[in-house]
Amino acid sequence: MMMFNPIHNLPRRAPSPKISPALLALMVLCGLLASASPALAQSADDLRLEDAPAAEDASDDEAQPDDAAESSNNEPGVRPAPTAEDRQQQASESVARQLQTSANTVTLYQLAEEMVDEAISDIADLNPTAVAPVAVRNLDVSPNLSIHFGDFVQSTFISSVANLTDIRIKRCIACRAMRSRVEGDDWVVSLGLTEHEDLRREAERLGVKTYLDLRFHFFPEANVAAMQLEIFRADDGAILWSQTYRSDATSAAILRSGDRVVSRAERVRELERKVEERPYYGHTLYLGMSTIPYDGPAGAITGAAIGYRLYERFGEDRRYLFGVGAEGFANFSDANGLLGAFVGATFQRELLPPNLNSIELRTGPTVGGFFAGSEGNSFAVEWGLDAVLQFRLGAGLSLMYFLPTEYAGYDLGGFGFKARASFNW
Repeated sequence: MMMFNPIHNLPRRAPSPKISPALLALMVLCGLLASASPALAQSADDLRLEDAPAAEDASDDEAQPDDAAESSNNEPGVRPAPTAEDRQQQASESVARQLQTSANTVTLYQLAEEMVDEAISDIADLNPTAVAPVAVRNLDVSPNLSIHFGDFVQSTFISSVANLTDIRIKRCIACRAMRSRVEGDDWVVSLGLTEHEDLRREAERLGVKTYLDLRFHFFPEANVAAMQLEIFRADDGAILWSQTYRSDATSAAILRSGDRVVSRAERVRELERKVEERPYYGHTLYLGMSTIPYDGPAGAITGAAIGYRLYERFGEDRRYLFGVGAEGFANFSDANGLLGAFVGATFQRELLPPNLNSIELRTGPTVGGFFAGSEGNSFAVEWGLDAVLQFRLGAGLSLMYFLPTEYAGYDLGGFGFKARASFNW
């Protein structure tokens, strides 16, 4: 007898398809790529260099909206780094905009004009028959300056020479012209006159005796601009005159900052003076008043003072002074009459570095004695502060300790002071 099993007669579910491991891995990889694409776009945008010109960024975004839309839909691109020409243009604009000096912000154009003025003062002293007429042969500027700035320097120089000196000046167009020629199978390109014979022939054609080269350089590390001029003879190339000018050594720069730039010749003379033991002497003549404490009925004795001091300068920048001096003291009153003189030695130091625009402050002690005759003689120590207003006139104050002594039956001495107006040379 057959047994009926209802389970075997029920409809069965179709077996589920099996997913291969390779297909599963591919699906996971696609999901990871889709989620990482915004991060990739953000990181790609961060790769843009910050020193790229802002104006160029704006113009690129406005001029290429289609490219921006396309890059947002597709894979984002990396902005290319600026070329060497772009970096040179940025540096030129930054340098030409301003140059920081110790006094104020001065444009590089102003510094160039100041150096040209210094050069013109020297060129005006040259013998015109030896150097004129002169032709401008070469102009060279440092890579961080634009050629347009070089043209400005050259034009300023040429106009100053033509208008302010007796030297005739011309332009040598052929000296910087580009030429090309065919030599065999080669195409040769040359800039300017490369042979001295060419320079000689061009000088004869222009009717000039000499050539002039001008070089202008900016050194950002030292914050200094320099201009070098050279004049050489067209016949044999002999250098007739050459000079270098620095932006921090011109008369205008010294006037702004007050700092004196010592030249090599001045340093040599200073060394020779020290080797020969020739000192730097100075003189001070002053008129003022002095007060000496006194226990008499009329109180402290105040009198007129006139003095002279001879000193010698030494040390770095000659900021130390040592000298001797004498000061007369006089009080002609009946109650506190006193006549005497201070004699002593003074050591002072200048507090401020040498500067043409600032006052000169000197401070230091003076040790000496007071002589008044049979009584009232004593020792005195004072500490003074003197200010020389630019060059000749000055003023000073001193705090004095007068060693107590007996004068006319009362004690003379204690802390007093002095005030003076001086003439210095």
